[in-house]
Amino acid sequence: MQTTTNFQTLTIQLSAEDSDRLLAEAKRRRIDANSLAEMLLHDSLTELKPVSAADIAYLEKLYTLREKIEILEFLETYQFLIPILLEAPDKICYYFPEAQLFLECVTDPEGIDDDMLELAICMNLDPDEAVEKLNKFQDDWWLNLSDKIRQPLCPILEYPHDF
Repeated sequence: MQTTTNFQTLTIQLSAEDSDRLLAEAKRRRIDANSLAEMLLHDSLTELKPVSAADIAYLEKLYTLREKIEILEFLETYQFLIPILLEAPDKICYYFPEAQLFLECVTDPEGIDDDMLELAICMNLDPDEAVEKLNKFQDDWWLNLSDKIRQPLCPILEYPHDF
């Protein structure tokens, strides 16, 4: 990033699809694509708000938060996950009605991203049955979510004796 007076230059690489959308929208508005990108970035950054106390309280009713401070810092960056985290327990309960749910920030074991949020489904099912139910959950709901959501959030199976 280069600093010039009070401005900084930032280069962002877009997918071909996003680039096409940006160019089409810029043409529709009759402005250049760089100006539109700056406006959209500014708008999205000014809309960022801290995670609300109500959301935190509700998340704490649905999940056990392991390392709460880390999770809240993570959710400040990935606020778009909050509606999914609020919806997920109902979806998970259909497949794992007796499960306890935990959230934990972990370092991505594949090294793709620095951190990710694990949604641990803690249950006592036979391992084959548990994997079958997880696969069904993923096929029916999880895989229908966008990559943007699935990349920083990972559902895993866990047994009570694991902790």
